[in-house]
Amino acid sequence: MSATFASASPHASLRGVAVRYEGYEERAAGPIQFRELPTTVVPIIIDLETGWSVSHRQHAAPLNLGSFVAGVTDGPVLVGHGGTARCLQVDLTPLGARQLIGIPMSELANQSVPIDDVLGRFGRDLVQRVGETSDWPTRFALVDSALRARLAEASPVDPGVAWSLRRITASGGATTIGHLAGELGWSHRRLIARYRDAVGLAPKLVARIVRFERLTDLLTANPAADWAGAATACGYFDQAHLAREVRGLADITPTELRAQTVNSVQDAGAPST
Repeated sequence: MSATFASASPHASLRGVAVRYEGYEERAAGPIQFRELPTTVVPIIIDLETGWSVSHRQHAAPLNLGSFVAGVTDGPVLVGHGGTARCLQVDLTPLGARQLIGIPMSELANQSVPIDDVLGRFGRDLVQRVGETSDWPTRFALVDSALRARLAEASPVDPGVAWSLRRITASGGATTIGHLAGELGWSHRRLIARYRDAVGLAPKLVARIVRFERLTDLLTANPAADWAGAATACGYFDQAHLAREVRGLADITPTELRAQTVNSVQDAGAPST
Protein backbone atom coordinates (compact mmCIF):
# COMPACT_ATOMS: atom_id res chain seq x y z
CA MET A 1 0.00 0.00 0.00
CA SER A 2 1.23 3.52 -0.79
CA ALA A 3 -0.26 6.89 0.03
CA THR A 4 0.80 10.45 -0.70
CA PHE A 5 -0.47 13.68 0.82
CA ALA A 6 -0.39 17.37 0.01
CA SER A 7 -1.84 20.42 1.74
CA ALA A 8 -2.24 24.16 1.45
CA SER A 9 -3.71 27.02 3.47
CA PRO A 10 -6.59 29.10 2.10
CA HIS A 11 -6.11 32.75 1.23
CA ALA A 12 -6.33 35.15 4.19
CA SER A 13 -9.66 36.49 2.86
CA LEU A 14 -11.16 33.03 3.49
CA ARG A 15 -10.25 33.03 7.17
CA GLY A 16 -13.23 31.79 9.14
CA VAL A 17 -14.65 30.20 5.98
CA ALA A 18 -12.15 27.61 4.75
CA VAL A 19 -9.87 25.77 7.17
CA ARG A 20 -7.50 23.91 4.83
CA TYR A 21 -7.04 22.19 1.49
CA GLU A 22 -5.69 18.65 1.35
CA GLY A 23 -4.78 16.29 -1.45
CA TYR A 24 -4.72 12.53 -1.11
CA GLU A 25 -3.69 9.62 -3.32
CA GLU A 26 -3.64 5.96 -2.31
CA ARG A 27 -2.94 2.64 -4.00
CA ALA A 28 -3.75 -0.50 -2.05
CA ALA A 29 -4.02 -4.22 -2.76
CA GLY A 30 -7.72 -4.24 -1.94
CA PRO A 31 -10.62 -2.25 -0.52
CA ILE A 32 -9.89 0.23 2.29
CA GLN A 33 -12.31 1.52 4.92
CA PHE A 34 -11.70 3.97 7.77
CA ARG A 35 -13.74 5.76 10.42
CA GLU A 36 -14.31 9.50 10.32
CA LEU A 37 -14.98 10.91 13.78
CA PRO A 38 -17.62 13.55 14.60
CA THR A 39 -16.44 17.02 13.72
CA THR A 40 -17.69 20.56 13.16
CA VAL A 41 -15.81 20.70 9.85
CA VAL A 42 -17.85 20.55 6.63
CA PRO A 43 -15.78 18.76 3.96
CA ILE A 44 -16.14 19.06 0.20
CA ILE A 45 -14.60 16.02 -1.50
CA ILE A 46 -13.57 16.54 -5.13
CA ASP A 47 -13.08 13.00 -6.39
CA LEU A 48 -10.44 12.33 -9.02
CA GLU A 49 -10.79 8.54 -9.22
CA THR A 50 -13.62 6.01 -8.99
CA GLY A 51 -15.57 7.30 -6.00
CA TRP A 52 -16.31 6.41 -2.40
CA SER A 53 -18.44 4.25 -0.18
CA VAL A 54 -19.91 6.36 2.63
CA SER A 55 -21.88 4.95 5.57
CA HIS A 56 -23.61 7.14 8.16
CA ARG A 57 -24.99 5.29 11.19
CA GLN A 58 -28.44 6.74 10.41
CA HIS A 59 -28.49 4.92 7.03
CA ALA A 60 -29.22 1.26 6.50
CA ALA A 61 -26.92 0.93 3.48
CA PRO A 62 -23.73 2.70 2.33
CA LEU A 63 -23.88 5.39 -0.32
CA ASN A 64 -21.74 5.19 -3.46
CA LEU A 65 -20.59 8.73 -4.19
CA GLY A 66 -18.20 10.53 -6.48
CA SER A 67 -17.56 14.14 -5.49
CA PHE A 68 -19.68 15.06 -2.48
CA VAL A 69 -20.34 17.42 0.42
CA ALA A 70 -20.81 16.19 4.01
CA GLY A 71 -22.55 18.21 6.70
CA VAL A 72 -21.67 18.44 10.38
CA THR A 73 -21.94 15.01 11.97
CA ASP A 74 -22.75 13.86 15.50
CA GLY A 75 -21.70 10.28 14.81
CA PRO A 76 -19.03 8.27 13.02
CA VAL A 77 -18.94 7.95 9.25
CA LEU A 78 -17.35 4.93 7.58
CA VAL A 79 -15.60 5.93 4.35
CA GLY A 80 -14.03 3.50 1.93
CA HIS A 81 -12.69 2.99 -1.56
CA GLY A 82 -11.95 0.00 -3.77
CA GLY A 83 -8.18 0.23 -3.45
CA THR A 84 -7.44 3.23 -5.66
CA ALA A 85 -8.25 6.75 -4.48
CA ARG A 86 -7.36 10.32 -5.38
CA CYS A 87 -9.21 13.41 -4.20
CA LEU A 88 -8.96 17.00 -3.07
CA GLN A 89 -10.67 17.84 0.22
CA VAL A 90 -11.79 21.34 1.15
CA ASP A 91 -12.57 21.70 4.85
CA LEU A 92 -15.02 24.50 5.60
CA THR A 93 -16.20 25.95 8.87
CA PRO A 94 -19.94 25.44 9.47
CA LEU A 95 -20.71 29.13 8.93
CA GLY A 96 -18.39 29.25 5.91
CA ALA A 97 -20.32 26.32 4.46
CA ARG A 98 -23.61 28.15 5.08
CA GLN A 99 -22.31 31.12 3.13
CA LEU A 100 -20.77 29.21 0.23
CA ILE A 101 -23.46 26.55 -0.17
CA GLY A 102 -26.38 28.86 0.51
CA ILE A 103 -28.89 26.38 1.95
CA PRO A 104 -29.96 25.64 5.54
CA MET A 105 -27.26 23.41 6.99
CA SER A 106 -29.93 21.24 8.62
CA GLU A 107 -30.42 19.78 5.12
CA LEU A 108 -26.83 18.48 5.24
CA ALA A 109 -26.44 17.53 8.91
CA ASN A 110 -25.43 13.87 9.21
CA GLN A 111 -25.64 13.57 5.44
CA SER A 112 -23.23 13.10 2.54
CA VAL A 113 -24.69 14.49 -0.67
CA PRO A 114 -23.44 14.58 -4.30
CA ILE A 115 -21.75 17.90 -4.97
CA ASP A 116 -24.14 18.71 -7.83
CA ASP A 117 -27.11 18.54 -5.46
CA VAL A 118 -25.84 21.34 -3.25
CA LEU A 119 -23.46 23.38 -5.40
CA GLY A 120 -25.07 22.91 -8.81
CA ARG A 121 -23.17 24.24 -11.78
CA PHE A 122 -20.49 25.76 -9.56
CA GLY A 123 -19.76 22.33 -8.13
CA ARG A 124 -19.78 20.57 -11.51
CA ASP A 125 -17.45 23.16 -13.03
CA LEU A 126 -15.11 23.01 -10.04
CA VAL A 127 -14.82 19.22 -10.24
CA GLN A 128 -14.15 19.40 -13.99
CA ARG A 129 -11.54 22.13 -13.70
CA VAL A 130 -9.71 20.42 -10.84
CA GLY A 131 -9.76 17.16 -12.79
CA GLU A 132 -8.13 18.85 -15.78
CA THR A 133 -5.08 19.95 -13.78
CA SER A 134 -2.06 17.77 -13.13
CA ASP A 135 -0.51 18.96 -9.86
CA TRP A 136 -1.65 19.81 -6.36
CA PRO A 137 -0.44 23.45 -6.17
CA THR A 138 -2.43 24.30 -9.31
CA ARG A 139 -5.50 22.49 -7.97
CA PHE A 140 -5.29 24.29 -4.63
CA ALA A 141 -4.91 27.67 -6.33
CA LEU A 142 -7.89 26.95 -8.57
CA VAL A 143 -10.11 26.00 -5.62
CA ASP A 144 -8.92 29.02 -3.65
CA SER A 145 -9.81 31.39 -6.48
CA ALA A 146 -13.22 29.79 -7.00
CA LEU A 147 -14.15 30.00 -3.31
CA ARG A 148 -13.06 33.61 -3.05
CA ALA A 149 -15.21 34.55 -6.05
CA ARG A 150 -18.23 32.71 -4.64
CA LEU A 151 -17.77 34.23 -1.18
CA ALA A 152 -17.83 37.72 -2.69
CA GLU A 153 -21.44 37.08 -3.77
CA ALA A 154 -22.55 35.29 -0.58
CA SER A 155 -24.85 36.65 2.11
CA PRO A 156 -23.34 37.36 5.54
CA VAL A 157 -23.77 34.84 8.35
CA ASP A 158 -26.12 35.35 11.28
CA PRO A 159 -24.07 37.57 13.66
CA GLY A 160 -25.68 36.10 16.77
CA VAL A 161 -24.81 32.56 15.75
CA ALA A 162 -21.30 33.64 14.74
CA TRP A 163 -20.71 35.30 18.12
CA SER A 164 -22.10 32.41 20.16
CA LEU A 165 -20.26 29.77 18.11
CA ARG A 166 -17.00 31.59 18.79
CA ARG A 167 -17.82 31.45 22.49
CA ILE A 168 -18.58 27.73 22.33
CA THR A 169 -15.38 27.02 20.42
CA ALA A 170 -13.18 29.18 22.65
CA SER A 171 -14.53 27.44 25.74
CA GLY A 172 -14.00 23.98 24.30
CA GLY A 173 -17.72 23.33 24.45
CA ALA A 174 -18.03 24.31 28.12
CA THR A 175 -20.12 27.47 27.68
CA THR A 176 -23.66 27.14 29.00
CA ILE A 177 -26.15 27.36 26.14
CA GLY A 178 -28.77 29.00 28.33
CA HIS A 179 -26.27 31.71 29.24
CA LEU A 180 -25.56 32.38 25.55
CA ALA A 181 -29.27 32.64 24.78
CA GLY A 182 -29.67 35.08 27.65
CA GLU A 183 -26.81 37.28 26.48
CA LEU A 184 -28.28 37.34 22.98
CA GLY A 185 -31.77 38.05 24.31
CA TRP A 186 -33.07 35.00 22.44
CA SER A 187 -35.34 32.22 23.58
CA HIS A 188 -33.94 28.69 23.56
CA ARG A 189 -36.26 27.89 20.67
CA ARG A 190 -34.93 30.79 18.62
CA LEU A 191 -31.30 29.88 19.36
CA ILE A 192 -31.90 26.27 18.32
CA ALA A 193 -33.67 27.31 15.11
CA ARG A 194 -30.86 29.69 14.16
CA TYR A 195 -28.25 26.99 14.81
CA ARG A 196 -30.09 24.41 12.74
CA ASP A 197 -30.12 26.83 9.84
CA ALA A 198 -26.53 28.12 10.15
CA VAL A 199 -24.69 25.07 11.54
CA GLY A 200 -27.04 22.13 11.07
CA LEU A 201 -27.41 20.90 14.66
CA ALA A 202 -28.71 22.30 17.93
CA PRO A 203 -26.18 24.36 19.93
CA LYS A 204 -25.95 21.92 22.85
CA LEU A 205 -25.02 19.12 20.46
CA VAL A 206 -22.52 21.38 18.69
CA ALA A 207 -20.91 22.08 22.08
CA ARG A 208 -20.61 18.33 22.74
CA ILE A 209 -18.86 17.87 19.39
CA VAL A 210 -16.50 20.79 20.09
CA ARG A 211 -15.60 19.19 23.42
CA PHE A 212 -15.03 15.86 21.68
CA GLU A 213 -12.76 17.59 19.15
CA ARG A 214 -10.75 19.00 22.05
CA LEU A 215 -10.36 15.46 23.38
CA THR A 216 -9.17 14.07 20.05
CA ASP A 217 -6.71 16.95 19.71
CA LEU A 218 -5.35 16.20 23.19
CA LEU A 219 -4.93 12.50 22.41
CA THR A 220 -3.23 13.29 19.10
CA ALA A 221 -0.75 15.56 20.86
CA ASN A 222 -0.29 13.23 23.84
CA PRO A 223 -1.33 9.62 23.14
CA ALA A 224 -0.18 8.59 26.62
CA ALA A 225 -2.51 11.03 28.42
CA ASP A 226 -4.34 9.47 31.37
CA TRP A 227 -8.13 9.44 31.18
CA ALA A 228 -8.80 11.23 34.45
CA GLY A 229 -6.53 14.09 33.39
CA ALA A 230 -8.02 14.15 29.89
CA ALA A 231 -11.52 14.34 31.33
CA THR A 232 -10.60 17.33 33.49
CA ALA A 233 -8.71 19.10 30.70
CA CYS A 234 -11.55 18.68 28.22
CA GLY A 235 -14.43 19.68 30.46
CA TYR A 236 -16.01 16.31 31.26
CA PHE A 237 -17.42 15.71 34.75
CA ASP A 238 -15.28 12.63 35.21
CA GLN A 239 -13.77 9.67 33.39
CA ALA A 240 -17.14 7.88 33.21
CA HIS A 241 -18.71 10.93 31.56
CA LEU A 242 -15.87 11.01 29.03
CA ALA A 243 -16.39 7.32 28.22
CA ARG A 244 -20.15 7.80 27.71
CA GLU A 245 -19.59 10.74 25.38
CA VAL A 246 -16.98 8.88 23.32
CA ARG A 247 -19.31 5.93 22.96
CA GLY A 248 -22.28 8.17 22.16
CA LEU A 249 -20.52 10.24 19.52
CA ALA A 250 -18.01 7.82 18.02
CA ASP A 251 -19.44 4.33 18.74
CA ILE A 252 -16.06 3.24 20.09
CA THR A 253 -14.38 3.02 23.49
CA PRO A 254 -11.84 5.57 24.75
CA THR A 255 -9.11 2.95 24.26
CA GLU A 256 -10.13 2.56 20.61
CA LEU A 257 -10.25 6.34 20.26
CA ARG A 258 -6.70 6.60 21.57
CA ALA A 259 -5.57 4.24 18.83
CA GLN A 260 -7.23 6.38 16.15
CA THR A 261 -5.25 9.57 15.69
CA VAL A 262 -6.55 10.61 12.25
CA ASN A 263 -9.87 12.10 11.22
CA SER A 264 -9.95 12.78 7.48
CA VAL A 265 -9.66 11.00 4.17
CA GLN A 266 -6.30 12.61 3.54
CA ASP A 267 -4.81 12.05 6.98
CA ALA A 268 -5.40 8.31 7.07
CA GLY A 269 -1.96 6.78 7.41
CA ALA A 270 -0.23 10.16 7.51
CA PRO A 271 2.10 11.10 10.36
CA SER A 272 0.21 12.76 13.21
CA THR A 273 1.06 16.38 13.94
